[in-house]
Amino acid sequence: MPSRLTVQEHPGDQLCEPSPISYLTKTAAEAGLIWENWDDLFVVYQPSSAETHVFNETTGSILECLGESALSADELKNQTEAALGVSQSELDDTDFAFALQRLEELGLIERLDDPSAAQ
Repeated sequence: MPSRLTVQEHPGDQLCEPSPISYLTKTAAEAGLIWENWDDLFVVYQPSSAETHVFNETTGSILECLGESALSADELKNQTEAALGVSQSELDDTDFAFALQRLEELGLIERLDDPSAAQ
């Protein structure tokens, strides 16, 4: 069965502002992902939607850092920066917010007001 290919990119004409997210967690759809890593790109097959996604290193690292428990956006950003080997605050807030937005649109993460509500 052919799948759609979506590419993670930052549109120049769309401004993505950091939003007041209390906590982030992975969804059940994320559990079945099949990953392939090519240099600084991640090709990810999502069986729940039969889609294939191409993520940059930042977006792939966000999913890897999220782990099994809900994290605040600040905690997740700090862990992502550490995983990428960059100093704190070096990862642009707008790029980070855009990656979170795309992952949420794909149904791979969700926002929570209460971290105890995580799956």
